[in-house]
Amino acid sequence: MKINSRIGVSLVVTALLLTGCSKGTSSVAGSASPSSSPTKTKDPVFWPFTQLPGPDNAAEVPVVVIKIENDPSVRPQAGLDSADLVFEELVEGGMTRFGAVFQSDIPKEAGPVRSARHVDVSIASPIADYFVFSGAAKPTIAYVKKNLPKSIVISTEGAPGMHRTKYHPAPHNLYMYLADLIASNKAAVSPTAGFFTLPLGQTAAPVGSPVTAVRLTFSKESTPGWTWDAGTKLWLRDDGNKPHKAMDGKQLSANSLVVIKTTEVNAGYKDPAGHYVPRTVLTGTGSGYLLTDGQMIDVTWTKADTTSQMTLTTADGSVVGPLPGKTWVEVITTSGSVAFKVPAAASPSPSKS
Repeated sequence: MKINSRIGVSLVVTALLLTGCSKGTSSVAGSASPSSSPTKTKDPVFWPFTQLPGPDNAAEVPVVVIKIENDPSVRPQAGLDSADLVFEELVEGGMTRFGAVFQSDIPKEAGPVRSARHVDVSIASPIADYFVFSGAAKPTIAYVKKNLPKSIVISTEGAPGMHRTKYHPAPHNLYMYLADLIASNKAAVSPTAGFFTLPLGQTAAPVGSPVTAVRLTFSKESTPGWTWDAGTKLWLRDDGNKPHKAMDGKQLSANSLVVIKTTEVNAGYKDPAGHYVPRTVLTGTGSGYLLTDGQMIDVTWTKADTTSQMTLTTADGSVVGPLPGKTWVEVITTSGSVAFKVPAAASPSPSKS
Protein backbone atom coordinates (compact mmCIF):
# COMPACT_ATOMS: atom_id res chain seq x y z
CA MET A 1 0.00 0.00 0.00
CA LYS A 2 1.46 3.35 -1.02
CA ILE A 3 1.85 6.39 1.18
CA ASN A 4 -1.33 8.05 2.40
CA SER A 5 -0.41 11.36 0.80
CA ARG A 6 -1.09 9.75 -2.58
CA ILE A 7 -4.71 9.24 -1.59
CA GLY A 8 -4.84 12.80 -0.33
CA VAL A 9 -3.77 14.11 -3.71
CA SER A 10 -6.56 12.19 -5.40
CA LEU A 11 -9.17 13.46 -2.94
CA VAL A 12 -8.05 17.05 -3.35
CA VAL A 13 -8.08 16.79 -7.15
CA THR A 14 -11.52 15.17 -7.06
CA ALA A 15 -12.85 17.88 -4.78
CA LEU A 16 -11.51 20.59 -7.05
CA LEU A 17 -13.06 18.98 -10.09
CA LEU A 18 -16.43 18.69 -8.38
CA THR A 19 -16.26 22.31 -7.25
CA GLY A 20 -15.38 23.47 -10.73
CA CYS A 21 -18.38 21.58 -12.19
CA SER A 22 -20.98 22.81 -9.69
CA LYS A 23 -23.44 25.23 -11.20
CA GLY A 24 -24.41 28.63 -9.75
CA THR A 25 -28.08 28.53 -10.82
CA SER A 26 -29.56 30.69 -8.09
CA SER A 27 -31.11 33.94 -9.39
CA VAL A 28 -33.70 36.54 -8.37
CA ALA A 29 -37.18 35.66 -9.70
CA GLY A 30 -38.11 37.69 -12.76
CA SER A 31 -34.58 38.96 -13.29
CA ALA A 32 -33.48 39.01 -16.89
CA SER A 33 -29.77 39.40 -16.12
CA PRO A 34 -27.53 36.37 -15.63
CA SER A 35 -25.97 35.56 -12.27
CA SER A 36 -22.98 37.71 -11.42
CA SER A 37 -21.24 34.92 -9.48
CA PRO A 38 -17.61 34.58 -10.56
CA THR A 39 -16.73 31.54 -12.64
CA LYS A 40 -14.64 29.08 -10.68
CA THR A 41 -11.59 27.73 -12.49
CA LYS A 42 -9.82 24.43 -11.94
CA ASP A 43 -6.37 24.49 -10.40
CA PRO A 44 -3.59 23.33 -12.75
CA VAL A 45 -2.49 19.70 -12.53
CA PHE A 46 1.17 18.65 -12.54
CA TRP A 47 3.01 15.35 -12.99
CA PRO A 48 4.08 14.18 -9.50
CA PHE A 49 7.76 13.54 -10.33
CA THR A 50 8.56 16.29 -12.83
CA GLN A 51 6.14 18.98 -11.61
CA LEU A 52 5.45 19.81 -15.26
CA PRO A 53 1.86 20.35 -16.47
CA GLY A 54 -0.01 17.08 -16.83
CA PRO A 55 -3.48 15.63 -17.46
CA ASP A 56 -6.22 15.63 -14.85
CA ASN A 57 -5.37 12.03 -13.92
CA ALA A 58 -1.59 12.61 -13.67
CA ALA A 59 -1.39 11.35 -10.09
CA GLU A 60 -3.17 8.12 -11.04
CA VAL A 61 -1.08 7.20 -14.11
CA PRO A 62 0.84 3.94 -13.41
CA VAL A 63 4.39 4.26 -12.09
CA VAL A 64 7.01 1.74 -13.27
CA VAL A 65 10.37 1.40 -11.49
CA ILE A 66 12.97 -0.57 -13.48
CA LYS A 67 16.47 -1.71 -12.49
CA ILE A 68 18.82 -0.88 -15.36
CA GLU A 69 22.41 -2.02 -15.77
CA ASN A 70 25.35 0.39 -15.97
CA ASP A 71 28.22 -1.83 -17.03
CA PRO A 72 30.30 0.09 -19.65
CA SER A 73 29.66 -2.67 -22.19
CA VAL A 74 25.90 -2.02 -22.30
CA ARG A 75 26.00 1.74 -22.87
CA PRO A 76 24.01 3.42 -24.28
CA GLN A 77 21.09 2.02 -22.32
CA ALA A 78 17.50 2.21 -23.52
CA GLY A 79 14.97 4.42 -21.81
CA LEU A 80 17.07 6.38 -19.30
CA ASP A 81 16.46 9.64 -21.17
CA SER A 82 12.69 9.19 -20.74
CA ALA A 83 12.71 8.54 -17.00
CA ASP A 84 11.13 11.16 -14.74
CA LEU A 85 13.52 10.22 -11.94
CA VAL A 86 16.71 8.11 -11.89
CA PHE A 87 18.56 6.74 -8.86
CA GLU A 88 22.19 5.66 -9.11
CA GLU A 89 23.39 3.21 -6.47
CA LEU A 90 26.54 1.25 -5.71
CA VAL A 91 26.62 -2.52 -6.32
CA GLU A 92 29.33 -5.15 -6.00
CA GLY A 93 32.57 -4.95 -7.96
CA GLY A 94 32.57 -1.15 -7.73
CA MET A 95 29.89 -0.82 -10.42
CA THR A 96 26.72 1.25 -10.19
CA ARG A 97 23.19 0.42 -11.22
CA PHE A 98 20.12 2.57 -11.93
CA GLY A 99 16.61 2.58 -10.57
CA ALA A 100 14.67 4.39 -13.32
CA VAL A 101 11.18 5.75 -12.56
CA PHE A 102 8.76 6.08 -15.48
CA GLN A 103 5.37 7.79 -15.50
CA SER A 104 4.96 10.91 -17.65
CA ASP A 105 7.09 9.71 -20.60
CA ILE A 106 6.86 6.02 -21.44
CA PRO A 107 9.58 4.84 -23.87
CA LYS A 108 9.01 1.88 -26.14
CA GLU A 109 11.77 -0.12 -24.49
CA ALA A 110 14.00 0.06 -21.39
CA GLY A 111 17.03 -1.94 -20.36
CA PRO A 112 19.14 -3.91 -19.93
CA VAL A 113 17.06 -5.04 -16.97
CA ARG A 114 19.17 -6.39 -14.11
CA SER A 115 18.79 -7.65 -10.56
CA ALA A 116 17.44 -5.90 -7.48
CA ARG A 117 19.18 -4.85 -4.27
CA HIS A 118 17.93 -4.19 -0.73
CA VAL A 119 17.99 -0.41 -1.23
CA ASP A 120 15.45 -0.67 -4.05
CA VAL A 121 12.71 -1.35 -1.52
CA SER A 122 13.22 2.18 -0.13
CA ILE A 123 13.03 3.58 -3.67
CA ALA A 124 10.06 1.64 -5.00
CA SER A 125 7.84 1.39 -1.90
CA PRO A 126 6.53 4.99 -1.78
CA ILE A 127 5.89 5.34 -5.50
CA ALA A 128 5.75 2.17 -7.63
CA ASP A 129 2.85 0.26 -9.11
CA TYR A 130 5.26 -2.06 -10.96
CA PHE A 131 8.79 -2.95 -9.84
CA VAL A 132 10.79 -4.53 -12.68
CA PHE A 133 14.03 -6.47 -12.22
CA SER A 134 15.65 -9.63 -13.56
CA GLY A 135 15.94 -11.46 -10.27
CA ALA A 136 18.15 -11.24 -7.18
CA ALA A 137 20.15 -13.27 -4.68
CA LYS A 138 18.05 -15.32 -2.26
CA PRO A 139 18.61 -12.97 0.72
CA THR A 140 17.55 -9.98 -1.40
CA ILE A 141 14.49 -11.72 -2.82
CA ALA A 142 13.41 -12.64 0.71
CA TYR A 143 13.88 -9.04 1.85
CA VAL A 144 12.01 -7.60 -1.13
CA LYS A 145 9.04 -9.93 -0.73
CA LYS A 146 8.84 -9.27 3.01
CA ASN A 147 9.19 -5.49 2.89
CA LEU A 148 7.78 -4.31 -0.45
CA PRO A 149 4.10 -3.26 -0.18
CA LYS A 150 1.84 -6.04 -1.46
CA SER A 151 0.09 -3.63 -3.81
CA ILE A 152 3.25 -3.33 -5.94
CA VAL A 153 3.45 -5.89 -8.76
CA ILE A 154 6.88 -7.51 -8.98
CA SER A 155 7.77 -8.11 -12.64
CA THR A 156 10.67 -10.40 -13.49
CA GLU A 157 11.46 -12.57 -16.52
CA GLY A 158 8.21 -13.92 -17.96
CA ALA A 159 6.22 -10.82 -17.00
CA PRO A 160 4.25 -8.98 -19.71
CA GLY A 161 6.64 -6.94 -21.84
CA MET A 162 9.83 -8.68 -20.72
CA HIS A 163 11.88 -10.05 -23.63
CA ARG A 164 15.35 -11.12 -24.70
CA THR A 165 17.18 -9.18 -27.40
CA LYS A 166 20.26 -9.55 -29.60
CA TYR A 167 21.73 -6.25 -28.41
CA HIS A 168 24.14 -7.93 -25.98
CA PRO A 169 25.01 -11.45 -24.84
CA ALA A 170 23.15 -12.92 -21.86
CA PRO A 171 22.59 -11.91 -19.11
CA HIS A 172 22.80 -8.37 -20.49
CA ASN A 173 20.05 -8.80 -23.09
CA LEU A 174 16.87 -8.65 -20.99
CA TYR A 175 14.66 -5.65 -21.86
CA MET A 176 11.15 -4.41 -21.06
CA TYR A 177 8.35 -3.11 -23.31
CA LEU A 178 6.73 -0.79 -20.80
CA ALA A 179 3.45 -0.34 -22.68
CA ASP A 180 2.84 -4.10 -22.61
CA LEU A 181 3.41 -4.23 -18.87
CA ILE A 182 1.09 -1.29 -18.18
CA ALA A 183 -1.57 -2.70 -20.53
CA SER A 184 -1.64 -5.92 -18.50
CA ASN A 185 -3.50 -4.01 -15.76
CA LYS A 186 -2.00 -6.29 -13.12
CA ALA A 187 -1.47 -3.44 -10.65
CA ALA A 188 -4.26 -1.75 -8.71
CA VAL A 189 -2.93 1.73 -9.50
CA SER A 190 -3.19 4.26 -6.69
CA PRO A 191 -2.38 8.00 -6.71
CA THR A 192 1.19 9.14 -6.13
CA ALA A 193 2.55 12.35 -4.64
CA GLY A 194 6.08 11.66 -5.89
CA PHE A 195 9.27 10.60 -4.11
CA PHE A 196 10.16 13.97 -2.59
CA THR A 197 8.07 16.10 -0.27
CA LEU A 198 7.89 19.27 -2.34
CA PRO A 199 7.58 22.80 -0.88
CA LEU A 200 4.37 24.63 -1.72
CA GLY A 201 4.79 27.37 -4.29
CA GLN A 202 8.45 26.71 -5.16
CA THR A 203 9.00 28.27 -8.58
CA ALA A 204 12.70 29.16 -8.48
CA ALA A 205 15.90 27.47 -7.42
CA PRO A 206 16.98 27.99 -3.81
CA VAL A 207 19.89 30.41 -3.54
CA GLY A 208 23.11 28.47 -3.16
CA SER A 209 26.77 28.45 -4.21
CA PRO A 210 27.67 28.60 -7.92
CA VAL A 211 28.86 25.21 -9.20
CA THR A 212 29.93 24.32 -12.74
CA ALA A 213 30.47 20.57 -12.28
CA VAL A 214 30.28 17.73 -9.79
CA ARG A 215 32.36 14.54 -9.73
CA LEU A 216 30.99 11.49 -7.93
CA THR A 217 33.31 8.72 -6.80
CA PHE A 218 31.38 5.54 -6.10
CA SER A 219 34.56 3.49 -6.46
CA LYS A 220 37.78 3.40 -8.49
CA GLU A 221 35.74 1.93 -11.34
CA SER A 222 32.79 4.35 -11.21
CA THR A 223 33.41 8.10 -11.26
CA PRO A 224 30.50 9.68 -13.15
CA GLY A 225 30.14 13.44 -13.37
CA TRP A 226 27.77 16.21 -14.29
CA THR A 227 28.59 19.55 -15.94
CA TRP A 228 26.27 22.55 -15.86
CA ASP A 229 25.31 23.84 -19.33
CA ALA A 230 24.06 27.40 -18.85
CA GLY A 231 22.79 27.55 -22.44
CA THR A 232 20.30 24.70 -22.05
CA LYS A 233 20.01 25.03 -18.25
CA LEU A 234 20.71 21.32 -17.93
CA TRP A 235 23.21 19.16 -16.09
CA LEU A 236 25.02 16.96 -18.65
CA ARG A 237 26.26 13.52 -17.60
CA ASP A 238 29.56 11.81 -18.34
CA ASP A 239 30.64 8.31 -17.32
CA GLY A 240 34.01 9.47 -16.04
CA ASN A 241 35.71 9.27 -19.41
CA LYS A 242 33.28 10.52 -22.02
CA PRO A 243 29.70 11.80 -22.42
CA HIS A 244 27.11 9.27 -21.28
CA LYS A 245 24.65 9.12 -24.16
CA ALA A 246 21.15 7.85 -24.80
CA MET A 247 20.22 5.53 -27.68
CA ASP A 248 19.54 8.55 -29.93
CA GLY A 249 23.09 9.85 -29.45
CA LYS A 250 22.15 12.76 -27.20
CA GLN A 251 23.96 13.21 -23.90
CA LEU A 252 21.94 12.23 -20.85
CA SER A 253 20.80 15.29 -18.90
CA ALA A 254 18.83 16.40 -15.87
CA ASN A 255 17.19 19.60 -14.67
CA SER A 256 18.08 18.89 -11.04
CA LEU A 257 20.50 16.66 -9.17
CA VAL A 258 20.10 15.37 -5.63
CA VAL A 259 23.21 13.90 -3.99
CA ILE A 260 22.44 11.72 -0.97
CA LYS A 261 25.24 10.78 1.43
CA THR A 262 24.44 7.67 3.41
CA THR A 263 25.86 4.58 5.05
CA GLU A 264 26.81 1.25 3.52
CA VAL A 265 26.72 -2.11 5.24
CA ASN A 266 27.51 -5.66 4.20
CA ALA A 267 24.47 -7.34 2.65
CA GLY A 268 25.67 -10.65 4.06
CA TYR A 269 26.62 -12.48 0.87
CA LYS A 270 29.03 -12.34 -2.08
CA ASP A 271 28.48 -12.31 -5.82
CA PRO A 272 29.70 -15.21 -8.04
CA ALA A 273 33.03 -13.40 -8.55
CA GLY A 274 33.62 -13.29 -4.80
CA HIS A 275 32.90 -9.58 -4.30
CA TYR A 276 31.06 -8.68 -1.14
CA VAL A 277 27.68 -7.12 -1.88
CA PRO A 278 27.17 -3.65 -0.38
CA ARG A 279 23.82 -2.73 1.11
CA THR A 280 22.99 0.97 0.88
CA VAL A 281 20.82 2.32 3.70
CA LEU A 282 18.25 4.81 2.41
CA THR A 283 16.21 5.39 5.55
CA GLY A 284 16.81 7.69 8.49
CA THR A 285 18.57 11.00 7.93
CA GLY A 286 21.83 12.36 6.57
CA SER A 287 23.50 15.16 4.65
CA GLY A 288 23.44 15.85 0.95
CA TYR A 289 23.24 18.43 -1.79
CA LEU A 290 20.59 19.83 -4.11
CA LEU A 291 21.92 21.13 -7.43
CA THR A 292 19.62 23.27 -9.55
CA ASP A 293 20.16 26.11 -12.01
CA GLY A 294 23.96 26.00 -11.70
CA GLN A 295 23.86 26.24 -7.90
CA MET A 296 24.52 23.88 -5.02
CA ILE A 297 22.81 24.02 -1.66
CA ASP A 298 23.58 21.89 1.38
CA VAL A 299 20.59 19.88 2.56
CA THR A 300 19.61 17.38 5.20
CA TRP A 301 17.58 14.45 3.89
CA THR A 302 15.05 12.58 5.99
CA LYS A 303 13.17 9.38 5.16
CA ALA A 304 11.40 7.85 8.15
CA ASP A 305 11.02 4.35 6.70
CA THR A 306 10.94 2.47 3.40
CA THR A 307 7.40 3.60 2.52
CA SER A 308 7.89 7.30 3.37
CA GLN A 309 8.67 10.12 0.99
CA MET A 310 12.02 11.85 1.32
CA THR A 311 12.19 15.41 2.61
CA LEU A 312 15.08 17.80 1.91
CA THR A 313 15.61 20.71 4.30
CA THR A 314 18.10 23.56 4.50
CA ALA A 315 19.99 24.73 7.58
CA ASP A 316 17.09 26.96 8.61
CA GLY A 317 14.60 24.11 8.34
CA SER A 318 13.04 25.20 5.04
CA VAL A 319 11.81 22.40 2.79
CA VAL A 320 13.36 22.46 -0.70
CA GLY A 321 13.06 20.21 -3.72
CA PRO A 322 14.09 19.68 -7.33
CA LEU A 323 12.90 22.19 -9.91
CA PRO A 324 10.37 21.17 -12.58
CA GLY A 325 11.86 18.68 -15.02
CA LYS A 326 13.83 15.45 -14.79
CA THR A 327 15.85 14.66 -11.67
CA TRP A 328 18.74 12.28 -11.01
CA VAL A 329 19.49 11.10 -7.47
CA GLU A 330 23.07 10.06 -6.74
CA VAL A 331 23.26 7.84 -3.64
CA ILE A 332 26.85 8.04 -2.36
CA THR A 333 27.88 5.79 0.51
CA THR A 334 30.63 6.24 3.09
CA SER A 335 33.11 4.49 0.78
CA GLY A 336 32.63 7.18 -1.89
CA SER A 337 33.12 10.92 -2.20
CA VAL A 338 31.80 14.06 -3.90
CA ALA A 339 33.82 16.95 -5.37
CA PHE A 340 32.51 20.21 -6.83
CA LYS A 341 34.02 22.56 -9.38
CA VAL A 342 33.23 26.24 -8.92
CA PRO A 343 33.44 29.08 -11.47
CA ALA A 344 36.92 30.43 -12.10
CA ALA A 345 36.10 33.75 -10.44
CA ALA A 346 34.84 32.05 -7.30
CA SER A 347 36.85 30.76 -4.39
CA PRO A 348 37.66 28.69 -2.36
CA SER A 349 38.80 25.69 -4.41
CA PRO A 350 36.47 22.73 -5.05
CA SER A 351 35.12 21.16 -1.87
CA LYS A 352 35.39 17.47 -1.19
CA SER A 353 33.43 15.17 1.09
